Amino acid sequence: MYIISHRANDNHSFKENTIEAIKGVLNKDYIDGVEIDIRLTKDNKIVLYHSPIIYNLGLISNNNLKEIKKYANELNDVLKKIKTNKLILIDIKCEICKEDIFIEKLHKIIKKYKKLNIYLCSFNYKLVKKIKEKYKYKTGLIISNMINKNKNIESFDFILMNYRIYHKINKALMLWTINKKEIIDKYKNEEIYIITDKPYLVQKE
Repeated sequence: MYIISHRANDNHSFKENTIEAIKGVLNKDYIDGVEIDIRLTKDNKIVLYHSPIIYNLGLISNNNLKEIKKYANELNDVLKKIKTNKLILIDIKCEICKEDIFIEKLHKIIKKYKKLNIYLCSFNYKLVKKIKEKYKYKTGLIISNMINKNKNIESFDFILMNYRIYHKINKALMLWTINKKEIIDKYKNEEIYIITDKPYLVQKE
């Protein structure tokens, strides 16, 4: 079992998806990787943020970087400060977005960080399919009970599955988001990735 910090959360006071939180969790020996969320701004900059709406400014996609910069870090600024061989799982938030532009902007950034162990994923089937067909990045599809449940997953390197619909598949599997120790412990002897907001619950001895 491997532990992935969801949005860089753990028992710290930093805001999720920030440089401070990411560097902090990656320094913990009981954490095997970090999951972060990215979105595209109106002027086609990639920032770390989970929600499509940022404070009282509205949609991130309707704001330029300068308007939201104090609330969200740029992806490039984060990656250039990371030195680790741990897993960096990037969740591409693109419910309605400029997919082709997002993909090219993302590629332009992450190609500079070949030493990082970067995995890309999204709920957006079309987007991650395009990435997989065009580039050699480790790419995965996120599946819930309502979204992507019946999609063809053969071309992907890994799958992220809501733990409530867990079933074994012939691929690397990540389960999200489990925040109860008794549930996490069920998988402790399996070759599986657990995404959690509370990695500290399962500190390695």
